[in-house]
Amino acid sequence: MDNQIDRAVRIGRGYWFVDGFTEMLAGGLFVLMGGVLMLRGIAPQDSFLAQFASIAGDIGFIKLLGFLAAGLILWWVKDRFTYPRTGFVRGKRVTVPQMLTFIRNALICLLLPVLALVAAFFVLPSIRAILFSMPVWSPAGLGVICVALCILLGRWTGLRRFLLLGVLILLAGIAISAWQLVMGLPPIPVEGVQFNLLTNLPEVLRAPLAALFNRTFLSIGLLTLVSGAVFVISGLVTFLHYRKENPVPFQEEA
Repeated sequence: MDNQIDRAVRIGRGYWFVDGFTEMLAGGLFVLMGGVLMLRGIAPQDSFLAQFASIAGDIGFIKLLGFLAAGLILWWVKDRFTYPRTGFVRGKRVTVPQMLTFIRNALICLLLPVLALVAAFFVLPSIRAILFSMPVWSPAGLGVICVALCILLGRWTGLRRFLLLGVLILLAGIAISAWQLVMGLPPIPVEGVQFNLLTNLPEVLRAPLAALFNRTFLSIGLLTLVSGAVFVISGLVTFLHYRKENPVPFQEEA
């Protein structure tokens, strides 16, 4: 009985992805963010701080306006295309405390690894060599995170296609990491491991670090763009299938 209830709940959740609009809009946002990361990765900046500030500002702007625009567009197309064909499914309402709890847990999951890595970067100079190879391991690492999230999304909605999307993104991350590895990394002077982070950055490190950060942004941006394209294609295929199955709005018999 519990399995039947769980299955019914997953079907209700999966209904919001039945027309492909959600995937296409989400993929479009990822494509925009990936393009910005790639452009910022190749654009010259006066300092690392200016580069981070530019990227954070651009991504924040895209997220703010993008989520708002995507929500309005999604509401508009579903109201005029999806609901007249297959109806409206009202799921269990998400309360404000539940939403705040989810945001808190998401931030903790995202911030704790970063804070731990930053702390280790300051306390253990030997770990800096790992950060200097970020262009190689960051795309594959993000691919692993994406495939885990897609698996969770697939289980939450009962839609197996999200597992395929996760695998494709993981393969893209591995391919980008392999590409960066074949390109090789610029040599890091000994000062890169031994210098005191509380003092000014040695001049000998500026060029290698600039190249590493640019290539990292380029790699992550390319993976984000590819991930967005994968979601857009998946959404388009889903939409075409949905339109074929539901060519005209439902009409009640007189």
